[in-house]
Amino acid sequence: MYKEEEVVEMLQNNMILNKVTIDKPEHKLLEKELNGILNGIPDVIKVYNLDYSICFFNEAGYNFYRKEAKEVKGKMCYEVLGRNEKCPECAFDEVIKTKKMICQEKYVAELNKFMDVCYNPVFDDNGKMIYIVERLSDITEKRILHKILEENEDRYKQVINSIPDAVVIIVDNIIVLGNREACNLLDLSYDKLIGSNIYKHFQEKYVKMLHKRFRNIIANKKVKDISEYEFILSDRKAATLQISNSYISYRGKPAIISVLRDITDIKQELNKAAEFQRKTLQKDFPAGEFINIETVYVPANTISGDFYRIYKINEHLIVGMIVDVRGKGISAALSISAFDVLCFQEIAITHEPMEIVKNLNKKLVNYYEENYIAVCCFSMDFKKKELKVVGAGINQFVFEREKAEEKIAEGTFLGMFEDSEFSEQVISFDKGDKIYFFTDGLDFILDEDKVVEKYMEDVGIKEFKNYINEFLEDTILEVGKLKDDSTMIAIEVL
Repeated sequence: MYKEEEVVEMLQNNMILNKVTIDKPEHKLLEKELNGILNGIPDVIKVYNLDYSICFFNEAGYNFYRKEAKEVKGKMCYEVLGRNEKCPECAFDEVIKTKKMICQEKYVAELNKFMDVCYNPVFDDNGKMIYIVERLSDITEKRILHKILEENEDRYKQVINSIPDAVVIIVDNIIVLGNREACNLLDLSYDKLIGSNIYKHFQEKYVKMLHKRFRNIIANKKVKDISEYEFILSDRKAATLQISNSYISYRGKPAIISVLRDITDIKQELNKAAEFQRKTLQKDFPAGEFINIETVYVPANTISGDFYRIYKINEHLIVGMIVDVRGKGISAALSISAFDVLCFQEIAITHEPMEIVKNLNKKLVNYYEENYIAVCCFSMDFKKKELKVVGAGINQFVFEREKAEEKIAEGTFLGMFEDSEFSEQVISFDKGDKIYFFTDGLDFILDEDKVVEKYMEDVGIKEFKNYINEFLEDTILEVGKLKDDSTMIAIEVL
């Protein structure tokens, strides 16, 4: 598409080269020479004398008005529209007065179209104005689209302002829309919020992880991707925000709608509960003269649904239990507390893992309904050097002598069926052997590539524990949180 300046330059160059005057024969020469050039321009080009009379149009102009050259030549510009006088918004006189190009947007009622119009003066080589060139572009479709987008924008604003939580819409990492609650939460005026980069509102330590998270949401059109972040609000008050991100299409572009909730008070209460939960975890283990024990305990959320306990039966026998309660949060924590009491009661009756698991299963069928519990119960007899393992939902463990081997003790979750069958692994152990029990958050230990399992063979249980903790910390930094609670008991025979 040619610009106004280029069209004017074409006219001026042709006049200078041909020494044209305003005489009609020269007009015809100019029109003929310029037709080949101007007819290649898709916009409407109209050339006027200074008295408003028409010299000629380009081909797009004749087609636009559905007129032939003889029907418009010499007529006043407004007569082409069927008017008897010039249009009230016409800038023709202003161009003659200022000798400068003027552009405007106007609605032409006779055509029912919105037009982008530019008037440009044409001068001869002596600097005398001799023509006015008008360029018209039909912008009706653009205006209608803009109106639709404006209406959609209003609807978006109405919808998100009705939401009681803070909401922002993000396109290409820029906040393009936000509600009043978002402005209040971040203590920003609407003008400062809109157009700002989303990353500038987060601490630097989160930016890399957020960038990866947002790309993943857009690529996979994910919804309800929930994570938590520490914020320092404008009054220097520390806050914890829970942010739920979902993919949407906004004005035809991929976008993310983020709902922000201040969960600081709730988080503080959960932290107290989590701290209490951590305090109830066993830290001193029996049979220290026979074995070393290391543990990993990393909740996916504040409160874990995992648990472990090792009981001393006598000087030569221990019974252990690693537990994964279905569900998360407070309900899982309450289930663990109740289950811990049930375990204690059963171990007071019997020391056999198979009997303990079967008895617990019968009690849980009626008690827990669909809130099943996964456990792995084991015993170690140091006089017989015998390990017994019974699985119920947690069916895999690793026994390492010269190499790490995956072992299976099959059995369904506790509480599923009253007559569930469970299997038992009985293994003779010796000095230097290692046993690893873990919940499903650490299933990657048994991944097909065996990288982690291979590392397990090269280090002691303390080094392996540190490796797993670092792995989980890196995962949290990279993706925001773990998929599941991760708990492990590692035992090395002395």
